[in-house]
Amino acid sequence: MFSSSTVLAEPVYKPDLVRRMLLAIFGGLWKEGERLREVELADQFGVSRTPVREALQEIASIGLIELKPNCGAVVASFGPREIEEIYEVRALLESEATRLACPRVSSDDVKRLLEESKALLAVSRHGKDWTRRAWTVDHQLHEMLAMACGNRRLAREVADYTGFVQIIRETLGNRNRVQDHAIAEHIAILEALHAGKADRAADAMRRHILSAGKTAAEALRPNFTKAGDVPRQRRFGGTSTAARR
Repeated sequence: MFSSSTVLAEPVYKPDLVRRMLLAIFGGLWKEGERLREVELADQFGVSRTPVREALQEIASIGLIELKPNCGAVVASFGPREIEEIYEVRALLESEATRLACPRVSSDDVKRLLEESKALLAVSRHGKDWTRRAWTVDHQLHEMLAMACGNRRLAREVADYTGFVQIIRETLGNRNRVQDHAIAEHIAILEALHAGKADRAADAMRRHILSAGKTAAEALRPNFTKAGDVPRQRRFGGTSTAARR
């Protein structure tokens, strides 16, 4: 379950600030229509206002925050359908990257990831170490295909969406054993790559990402309510922010 302390209590460094803010949005800590004040955010994250402002601008560029004149940053309307749209775009990008990468990718790398994926799926107890291993293999698969696709611009776009989606994964964890399903889908992709079937591998990647999008959208649905629907005391770990305004 998402905890405000996960986002607000740890030391924060500039490269991590965008990730922490995205976790706050996807985890339901910040709601649609809520105003995000730089001074308060700087205090909560333990940084100056400059990196907070830069982080808000970056998040605004992907549509999760609106920067309004004379009002500042406001959490944008965002919900399950927008989550699915992110995955739909990612599916287009990564299925093409997979198709292009098929004849280029290292057969040794494909074989290694295939063996590791099958080993993960055979484990009955899924603790933190298993989850870390699963995420590592997941990252290596998607990165391998992006790097091998032969199109640097496409690889950069894939990397941008991969980083964004990783925040959603952190929020979900292995809820409803979503990682188990992902690994089974990875095996289908890797087996097609191993057989040199580019179109089959691309289709398996497309179906994998679209399935992940529907799962993520449904799992995060309870987090997407408007600011007035949840008491501020609960959203900020029992400390009201209203008194500081």
